[in-house]
Amino acid sequence: MGTNMLYNRIYNTLRASPDFLRKLLYMIPLEYRLGGKPFIDTYNLLKETEHWTQKQLYQYQAKQLQHLLSQAVNHTKFYAKISLSSDPYRSLQLFPLIDKDTIQENFDDFQSDNIPRKNTYYVTTGGTSGNTLGFYLDNATIGKEWAFIMTGWRQVGFTPGDRIVSFRGVECKNAKKKKFWQDNPIYNMLEMSTFHMSEDNLPRYVEKIKQFKPSYIHGYPSAITLLAHYLLKTEESLPSIKAILAISENIYMGQRELIEKAFNARLFSFYGMSEKTIMAHECEYDTRYHAFLEYGVTEILHKDGTPVAEGEQGELVGTGFLNHCLPFIRYRTGDYATLSRQTCRCGRPYLIFENLRGRWYQEMILGKSGALISLAALNLHSDAFRNVHRFQLHQNQQGKITLKLMPKSTFKEEDKEKIRDAFHKKIGDDLDIAIKEVEDIELTERGKSKLFIQELKLGYEDYEY
Repeated sequence: MGTNMLYNRIYNTLRASPDFLRKLLYMIPLEYRLGGKPFIDTYNLLKETEHWTQKQLYQYQAKQLQHLLSQAVNHTKFYAKISLSSDPYRSLQLFPLIDKDTIQENFDDFQSDNIPRKNTYYVTTGGTSGNTLGFYLDNATIGKEWAFIMTGWRQVGFTPGDRIVSFRGVECKNAKKKKFWQDNPIYNMLEMSTFHMSEDNLPRYVEKIKQFKPSYIHGYPSAITLLAHYLLKTEESLPSIKAILAISENIYMGQRELIEKAFNARLFSFYGMSEKTIMAHECEYDTRYHAFLEYGVTEILHKDGTPVAEGEQGELVGTGFLNHCLPFIRYRTGDYATLSRQTCRCGRPYLIFENLRGRWYQEMILGKSGALISLAALNLHSDAFRNVHRFQLHQNQQGKITLKLMPKSTFKEEDKEKIRDAFHKKIGDDLDIAIKEVEDIELTERGKSKLFIQELKLGYEDYEY
């Protein structure tokens, strides 16, 4: 069995294991917990490329792009009729812009015929627009992805193995016992529930974090903001925090200042996605996003598909190098940013963008206990919505939400139970779910499905950033 498949099995087994079995994973060397050879090779490569010239980086990118495009043309039906030129960047413009719907409607035609299914694993996007996408990734993708993540972290002081407290949408099996956290030995990480962050529970969070003594805080800005507000309100402090590593949500005006004041540490934001087409991060000197050239090709385009000029806003379109079993080429992310001046004090010749407006926005659900639950935390990476066209959440009463579903013809009653179970595993009994099948879900003026409608006034709107 290859190290990639072994890693996947270890990771999946971890989620279902008792705490004492989780701790046995510390016996596995860190680099193998993070993905084995794909992680090691990619991490070492990125240490080297960090010192390359712009010409060297673009030569590397061109070679990777040519390899990906050749794979797509020669081994997928969807791209089979495209004729490549000797210039991969010129060839790239021959490929159509695609989006989630394109892949869903032509799923089989996007599959590479030369990569056995046993060398892949299935994932889903979180359905930020109320429409999930399931697809396959190469087994090596996990390790490579973590190499890029930890390279971005390393540039702000992180060393693989440093202690991290994470606030993401993980399931905590012992939340009913007031244990709102769990150990994740793979990343030397303490994962904390984002579903139980009420005023009554936050003192337990703070006490546990103090015991764990992390160097870094990682996760959704909305959840970290709740903790930051509590720390400032109670005049508590967490010593020795070196940086805040934020993901998945926009950073709003004043929010950065609030978080940095509460933790006495710099906040660094990272941008990525399940489809593995673009990864970008803030460097140690700048709050603009630097897109890795080694990860893929990032384009910022007008509605008509033409490139934006410096200072103009457009949609982020990505072509990712990590996954060849289902190539994402010129994939429209649904996120928007402004192309920035392509120089930075750090000296890295990456594409730079700013004013990011992503699909995740920090609307919050109010649980029975008073906990504020971020939509990002409900980012359901499962196949529960496989037989659903679109869905929408609606709240007008504390502790209750209505889930509207547009079912596919294959939708069955058992799918409802899968969906309820997916929510329950994350939130427990703090939220009642009413499922309602509908024929249509109204779209916004821009033709998009609004994921969540919140009619309650929540306390976080009054936070003084």
